[in-house]
Amino acid sequence: MKRIVVSLALLVMLSGVAALATPQIAVDNNVYDFGTVLAGVVVTHTFVLTNAGDQTLAIASVRTSCGCTTTDLVKKSLAPGESVRLDAVFDTLDYGGRTVTKMIYVQSNDPATPKLVLQLKGTVNKAQQYNIACGDLNYLFYLLVDLRDPDVYAAAHLLGAINIPYATLSDWTDRLPKGVLIILYDQDGVLSDQAAQMLNKKGFPEAKSLLGGLNEWQRTFKDKFMFTASN
Repeated sequence: MKRIVVSLALLVMLSGVAALATPQIAVDNNVYDFGTVLAGVVVTHTFVLTNAGDQTLAIASVRTSCGCTTTDLVKKSLAPGESVRLDAVFDTLDYGGRTVTKMIYVQSNDPATPKLVLQLKGTVNKAQQYNIACGDLNYLFYLLVDLRDPDVYAAAHLLGAINIPYATLSDWTDRLPKGVLIILYDQDGVLSDQAAQMLNKKGFPEAKSLLGGLNEWQRTFKDKFMFTASN
């Protein structure tokens, strides 16, 4: 009889322990206060999510409120004690003159906290008329490439152009930015046409050739935006 009672007690105790073994989502800090910034500043912050429980934590989804984005998690299944980084990005460009709170919702199989709520908050002041946001520069940015020989380039070229002689362009493909408008030119547009087609095939669909080259530019706009050695 005593043996049956002990066995039952052990069974109840083990059942209780099993019931307590659950996944538990934890974060280093639920709220990131970015203070006061000027409109156009891109706020970034990394939250660290950890499984503080005794069972595997499965993260089902990550959602954000309007204006905030997150990068994809490198893993969504966390063993007990494992962590993962959650990178949040908030572009403040359209929020000048406001105090804002942006929400991030993390859904998981944690029975106690099935929806973890994270926050980015702070004050966004209006930028001055002479400021330009990094996001705007990123949108406007382009790379101007002069394909002519270095001595010809040095004598005169379009302002802002970098010199990559046509013969060496293929050596630059691992250094050229992708997702950016690349404008190529030579003297008459012949080599730049070939260069643009080559870059298009190598994964640079934004690469374009200046129609008619520098000759057409100077015919149409004379010396506008031209830098010469005598300047």
